[in-house]
Amino acid sequence: MSSHPAAMLMLAATMLAAPAARAGADSDTLVKFGLVGSWAADCNAPPSRTNPYQNFVPSRRGPPIRRLIAGDGINNSTVALRNVELVANDQLAFSFDQSGVTVNIILLKLGARVRPLESATGDGRVLVSAGIVKRTGEMTTWFQQCGR
Repeated sequence: MSSHPAAMLMLAATMLAAPAARAGADSDTLVKFGLVGSWAADCNAPPSRTNPYQNFVPSRRGPPIRRLIAGDGINNSTVALRNVELVANDQLAFSFDQSGVTVNIILLKLGARVRPLESATGDGRVLVSAGIVKRTGEMTTWFQQCGR
């Protein structure tokens, strides 16, 4: 399992407020996919830049959120997820705004592990294709569900 800054880039690249009509539906899809909870490359190690934790939290009153915990306080973030949809039994798509840029993600899930399969910005810049980080040429990091 690889832990590197590319994992941080992919985590940081993920959310914005969903329309109220989709708030419950987006959370329901997050729950159905089994993404609710905490995920990390190594659940036995503390959060850090090379081992960030992602916490996915559903909501009935607003959009679901993803909290990124990098252990340093500086790289932590919370983003609202929108357009959450199941694109296959093992793939979940969603969008979020990060620093004014919309990021679209497709996660691949195998058992209790997930990793980014596809990612692009709203203006068409590809960040991940077929599970490979474009900037580094490395495979995206698998994250396991913690506390199960």
